Amino acid sequence: MWQSAKERASIVRVRVIPYAELRRQVLPKGQDVLWLDLPDGATVGDVLRMLNLKTEDRLIVGLDGTYATAEMPLRDNAELTLVTPMQGGHTS
Repeated sequence: MWQSAKERASIVRVRVIPYAELRRQVLPKGQDVLWLDLPDGATVGDVLRMLNLKTEDRLIVGLDGTYATAEMPLRDNAELTLVTPMQGGHTS
């Protein structure tokens, strides 16, 4: 469907790439990435709420390759990565 420049400008398209356990929680079966169309002005926190994820749930969020906070605004074609930290290793 055709959209005017004003309509396109009011939406940002964001690619969400979850890793590890989050893949099963967030992605539809058989997909590697989730594309979201969000209103202009949307933040990282808006996406987390949409996906029912909380940063206090031991979640590391990246936005375009850098650490992201919930307050950070999203731009069109942004890449949001979601990672849960690994546990393990040697304890003394």
